[in-house]
Amino acid sequence: MTKEIRVFAAGSLRKVLPAMAGRSGFSINSVFGPSGVLRERIAQGERPALYLSANLKHCKILADMDLCSEPIVFTENSLCLFGRPSALQRGDALQNMLSSENRVGTSTPVDDPGGDYAFSVFDRAEVIQPGSREVLRNKALTLVGGKNSPKSAGPHSPVYGLFAEDKVDLFLGYRTTAMDIARRMDNIEIMDLPDSLSVKAQYFAVVIEKNNDGVELLKGLQASAAQNALEEFGFKRP
Repeated sequence: MTKEIRVFAAGSLRKVLPAMAGRSGFSINSVFGPSGVLRERIAQGERPALYLSANLKHCKILADMDLCSEPIVFTENSLCLFGRPSALQRGDALQNMLSSENRVGTSTPVDDPGGDYAFSVFDRAEVIQPGSREVLRNKALTLVGGKNSPKSAGPHSPVYGLFAEDKVDLFLGYRTTAMDIARRMDNIEIMDLPDSLSVKAQYFAVVIEKNNDGVELLKGLQASAAQNALEEFGFKRP
């Protein structure tokens, strides 16, 4: 029987990581969730072989605790705005988010890098339209990615549930999540952010406590066959 290698990984990797592992010949036992929450579990004593975080901060915290290898870039993602066509009628991402008619969801800052990236977009918006940062921070519905947020009931991102249960009109999040939800739900459209608002999301990988299985798995995930899956799911090669 093939040995399963335990991996803690950012929730946005829930579709692509199994595909990458399968193509490189590895069997994995994956725990997906907000990177900050998973990092806390490692700091408190849990020991996956490999940890994949949606930003550098959480990897560096573990490295400073001598719990892991030096972080390396694993992949890249980007943010976009997506939701109901009726909420995207203005043709301008910032004005769609600012509209009092639209409920805007984000992931939870601090616990989940997706929320940190979204709030960085709000910081950029302040330069374009003074006062917009406070408006957006106050109206943002941080309904996923937190310690106490509802967990996904199936193989989909928990963002899927926000639209299915009519809790948001728009969501500011990863393009990969938007692509997956748009394929699985009717009436979901994607709007790119202009360069003035655009934020690049980098993912990092660390091996926990020199785990040999983690070292070998990471090598496999860096092989060409596995890397091809990144682009198929909307990510970028590092």
